[in-house]
Amino acid sequence: MAVKTLLNKKRLWLPAIFILFGWALYQWAWPFWLNQLTEREAERIRVITPTFVAEPTLNRLDPDRLLADLSWLAAAERQGRAPGTPGGIAARLWIAEQFAEIGLTAAGTDGYLHPYSVAEHFSWRRWLRGASSTIPGVDNAANVIGLLPGTEANLKPLVITAHYDHLGMHGDDIYFGADDNASGVAAMLELARYLTAHPLRHPVLFIALDSEEKGLQGAVALFRTGLLQPADLAFNINIDMLSRDTHQLLYAVGTYHHPWLLPLIEQLQTRSAVKLLPAHDRPWYLAGNTADWTLSSDHGVFHQQQVPFMYFGVADHPDYHSPRDTADKVDLAFYHQVVETVLHFLLILDQQLTVQIE
Repeated sequence: MAVKTLLNKKRLWLPAIFILFGWALYQWAWPFWLNQLTEREAERIRVITPTFVAEPTLNRLDPDRLLADLSWLAAAERQGRAPGTPGGIAARLWIAEQFAEIGLTAAGTDGYLHPYSVAEHFSWRRWLRGASSTIPGVDNAANVIGLLPGTEANLKPLVITAHYDHLGMHGDDIYFGADDNASGVAAMLELARYLTAHPLRHPVLFIALDSEEKGLQGAVALFRTGLLQPADLAFNINIDMLSRDTHQLLYAVGTYHHPWLLPLIEQLQTRSAVKLLPAHDRPWYLAGNTADWTLSSDHGVFHQQQVPFMYFGVADHPDYHSPRDTADKVDLAFYHQVVETVLHFLLILDQQLTVQIE
């Protein structure tokens, strides 16, 4: 009996010992493994990035107008542009006015506007990523959409997206959202002005998205309401946070998912006045602690709809999602050349991409 009791106890102890050993091994090995993956990812980026030699600055776009548009959106009167608020609605209507002045064709469900609402709901995907699992409801939200025809009617449109909403007010603090993402919307407007005068082969949809900060709901609504069909789209270019970076770096996100884009980015690297890095799109088991931005902004919704994408943006800075993200912090020389780089990508993509309407 004593022998049986001892054996029974061993049956209980052995799994516990293995569990403790496994836990200890995990605590030691996991950080080491992540660090190794992170170092390998940094080396991979270093190898594929040529020695940076700044090209002469380009002046196809107007830097003063870029800053003026950004400053209007990020002014205190807009109160942080939260969806459905007076400041958010004012921004929406102003963008629609700009689209009309530029000469874009209204392509929403109500002129330039695409109104929608979303009930508060639970997101398993956000819960699994460790983010807040409840996506807030959105009332009185609207995207702003304009169309620029291309020179070849049989080609599917490129879609340029930039969200115009931000975090609004918290108490007496205004979250101005100058870099995030007044910079992207001002860039979109300047790109639209240039392309209106110099049309691409492809049609271009310009979409200023609402409620990105509430879970990419503006982008989701494009497909949920049936306004856009994935099969009808050629490509998405998303621009979010462009106007400042301590290291003067611009990231190009999307080449891991679409390797055919890498030669285009390599071509662009040799023509850009800013340092352009293809990164932040590989999963953790390849890139370690290097953040994966595949689903971090509105391009993630297009990716989930199997629309190829490229996201341009800078790294988070100390003023990100704070009341300190103001227009006076913009690095105008850098910002101007970033938008010139995005324009150059569009020109290269337009020439090399051929996705015809079936």
